[in-house]
Amino acid sequence: MVLEKESPFPSYIYNVEKLRSLLIKSYNKNSSISRALPKLFDQLKCLRSLDLSWGSIKELPKEIMKLINLRYLKLSNNHDLLELPETLCDLYNLQTLDLTRCRSLQKLPSGIGKLLNLRHLDNWETFGLRSMPKGMRRLTCLRSLKEVVVSDGCNGNKTFTLGDLANLSYLRGDLKIRGLGNAGDVTEARKAKLHNKKDLFGLTLNFDSSTARMCHEDMILEALQPPGNMERLEIRCFNGPILFPSWLNSSALAQLRHFTLGNCRNWTLLPPLGELPSLESLQILNMNGVKKVGEEFLGLRKEEGQTSTPPSSSPMIAFPNLKSLRFSNMVKWKHWINCEIPSKRVAEMDNAIMPQLQSLDLQICGKLKALPHYLLGLTSLKELSVDWCPVLAEYCQKEWPNISRIPNIRLDGVYVQRSSH
Repeated sequence: MVLEKESPFPSYIYNVEKLRSLLIKSYNKNSSISRALPKLFDQLKCLRSLDLSWGSIKELPKEIMKLINLRYLKLSNNHDLLELPETLCDLYNLQTLDLTRCRSLQKLPSGIGKLLNLRHLDNWETFGLRSMPKGMRRLTCLRSLKEVVVSDGCNGNKTFTLGDLANLSYLRGDLKIRGLGNAGDVTEARKAKLHNKKDLFGLTLNFDSSTARMCHEDMILEALQPPGNMERLEIRCFNGPILFPSWLNSSALAQLRHFTLGNCRNWTLLPPLGELPSLESLQILNMNGVKKVGEEFLGLRKEEGQTSTPPSSSPMIAFPNLKSLRFSNMVKWKHWINCEIPSKRVAEMDNAIMPQLQSLDLQICGKLKALPHYLLGLTSLKELSVDWCPVLAEYCQKEWPNISRIPNIRLDGVYVQRSSH
């Protein structure tokens, strides 16, 4: 049922008492929906599925408790919804609660732990949440939980902690943990046992903070080792020292395909991501401490005293499967250093670095002077995009004979060369 802005709520709906599923849409902020809900909940007690997304609802009536047969409740995109009534927690049959983009939502009901049959809590982009109730740890049937919020500890033992994640053994898909800058207890991070959650394939670790930063961020990051089958990983706003986690390597993240690293302001070097064998797309964002990118990024550093690759070992290729590479807002970055590959390695391979790279995107890297030679020689590179990088744009013009072999080239939003294929 779709209601226009000024349309009254149709009264005949109240009489369909055996209705099992109801979807109400109003993209134009129809206020009659909110007024109709108490009576609706009182009359339609057989509802199993209720979709009130985009309903401009500011308050969910306490009468929601009367829908005891409800399995599915969708409240997504109600941007003015501030809180949920405690009576929602009486819906013991509820299996899915969708709160996606309820951006003003301040808190979840403290009794949420009573929803023991809840399988899916979709709370993506609920930016207003600053903590989660301790009762969340009782939701052991949860299969999907989009975001976990680490609180600043103001509510003591009443809030969900990192360690409580250990109880949610069946989580799968994607999980974002935000507020990690508030986490001061490394023990809680270890208790989470993220590495045991084998059904998680995407993980975001966001070290944002609502208060003054806690210490030991490096130890907390180390303790939050993802499972080995992780495919998507993001690390953002990390404020610890330049001490890369030991698990950021080829053996621990052998299946990682997509990686984003952003706003780690104390890191002056990039981790050796070239070691990751399955990595296909990489984004480096807002790394304002980085002034140069060199061999450490490729993971091709030789061990102390080593002059060449041992005869018995296979030649190493940096970023063997990388197809898309993006750097954005690297305001201090000046040098992308050419890597000297030992002659024995070069003889054993056509391309030692990024042999499958197809797209290179550089944005707001105002001081970057040039591209490394190993990129200009790639036959796989099909797209080069340079935006708000004045020094590099000038370099591209000077090096046009070498640059122009790339089929698609965009400078400051304009294609100066574009393939017809």
